Amino acid sequence: MTREDAWIVTIGDELLRGEILDSNKAFLSERLLRLDLETARHVSVPDDATAIEEVLRDAAARARVVLISGGLGPTRDDITTEVAARAFGRRLLRDPVVLDGIRKFFQSLGREMAENNAKQADFPEDAEVLPNPLGTAPGFMLKAEDALLFFTPGVPRELQRMTDEEILPRIQSRLGRGQVVRAALLRTFGLGESTLDNELRDLAQNEPGVALGFRTQFPDNLVRVVARASSQQEAQQKLRETLVKIHARLGDLVLGEGERPLEQIVGELLREKQLTLAVAESCTGGLLAHRITDVPGSSEYLIQAVVAYANESKLRELGVSPQDLEAHGAVSEPVARQMAEGVRGRAGADLGIATTGVAGPGGGSDEKPVGTLYLALADTQGTRVQRYQLMRERERNKLLASQLALDWIRRRVLGLELGEQSFPRLGAAPGRRR
Repeated sequence: MTREDAWIVTIGDELLRGEILDSNKAFLSERLLRLDLETARHVSVPDDATAIEEVLRDAAARARVVLISGGLGPTRDDITTEVAARAFGRRLLRDPVVLDGIRKFFQSLGREMAENNAKQADFPEDAEVLPNPLGTAPGFMLKAEDALLFFTPGVPRELQRMTDEEILPRIQSRLGRGQVVRAALLRTFGLGESTLDNELRDLAQNEPGVALGFRTQFPDNLVRVVARASSQQEAQQKLRETLVKIHARLGDLVLGEGERPLEQIVGELLREKQLTLAVAESCTGGLLAHRITDVPGSSEYLIQAVVAYANESKLRELGVSPQDLEAHGAVSEPVARQMAEGVRGRAGADLGIATTGVAGPGGGSDEKPVGTLYLALADTQGTRVQRYQLMRERERNKLLASQLALDWIRRRVLGLELGEQSFPRLGAAPGRRR
């Protein structure tokens, strides 16, 4: 039987109950791809000895590399190490050096180590210990059934550092292949996944060693480009040429390269151009300001954020005209414009951005159905207002509205077009510039 490249196994009752999002699988698969190792299986099992032993035996028999996370903690349901020892007929041995390190870790925190932490110094016979600089639970590598098995804690930040510093170098030194892999991730906004695939359908078809992959991370869609070649220079050249073609095809729908979210991209642009920002929100309820302030250093460019949910707040905090509120309603072009201009003027910012709309699920009408959004941006060039028709789901409407607002800021800073021309899939209605 031909062995598959890799399996990824995550352990924990909380994963199967849906209590936490299992981000470790995606991270590990992406890292393995850098070594030209394709992940053949993602498997999650509960904290059950029989289930864990069964999947470990199966994975070791079928894959060259197995990455296992979870179950290395000090509690009674952390049983991965002892089950691994039993599955492959190894004695469980306590490492005095690791035990001393765990004791010193607690001493550095001014605490005494609990006795159940000692089990974290137990390893199957002949296992190679993998240091964990961020926690008390080291990992370990085990050779069994012609497979390399790597065990790590399930805490993402611990797993990620151990993967990069301890696991990937060991895999590369033992299973190094002739091919070199280079990959890049493009974040796009404004086209659906199927439309994006169709736009790029002819790229890479006649390019040996180049592949495109697509995934949705609402409201964005991501394009992963993978290039394989016999040398680093050739792989990098293939990757670069493909990226140039994609940028030429998609233009300003590409937000950027890498994992950076739009709020980080916008923050970098504002900081680079030394521009300041003020935010006025109604339908997004503070989500836009939350995303902006999630970026470290955002105080350099965000001056003020106002959540003016009630009409009284729009009047008092932003100077919206009571006549316009009465005549047109809170969800309207005049009110959106005055919100953006009001927050910009009162904060003394370079740009003012405002959102007002019907997030749903109630509150809609024939004239302004659920999903109606007015977006406004004010700066020295004037004020632009645009009406969009979004969806019928409140949570998605708020997220999409905040994304549109951030993208308007990006576009204004870069001197790109705003409005319906940029978002053909979002149902924009004509807007006006004053």
